[in-house]
Amino acid sequence: MAPDIDKMLAEHDAGLLIGDPALKIDRTRYQTLDLAEEWIRHTGKPFVFAFWAVRKDALKDAGPSLDLPGVFQQSRDHGLEPSSLDQIAREWASRLDMSESDVRSYLTQNIHYQLDTGCLEGLRLFYRYAAEIGALPAPPELQFVDATRAVAL
Repeated sequence: MAPDIDKMLAEHDAGLLIGDPALKIDRTRYQTLDLAEEWIRHTGKPFVFAFWAVRKDALKDAGPSLDLPGVFQQSRDHGLEPSSLDQIAREWASRLDMSESDVRSYLTQNIHYQLDTGCLEGLRLFYRYAAEIGALPAPPELQFVDATRAVAL
């Protein structure tokens, strides 16, 4: 369904909102569960909502001088510069019907931008649980691209 919680609840017992529509929900009007909060409460591990992924075949065509991790890290770092955060907050506040300070706060306090050891443990646990309930055939092996190309962790 479209991300309209009132329409969802008119037809169903519950609804799921993700992304920007979830940011706009008035949590005082509904019984809500935040997936990350629930994951952390039940597992004690961080929840990884997103990460950059690249097909192995795409790397074969990349030149040896391409520092893909560096490109991604520079993009992340540029987006987190104060001037970039100010611009993003200005542009998105009206789109999200939120204040600039709330957008900036969300970007700087609610999102963890490193795939560190705790996040990797949480991601592996998520994949293991997904395999246990049959949502995946098996937990995938995680592989990471670094300056020397690919390193399996």
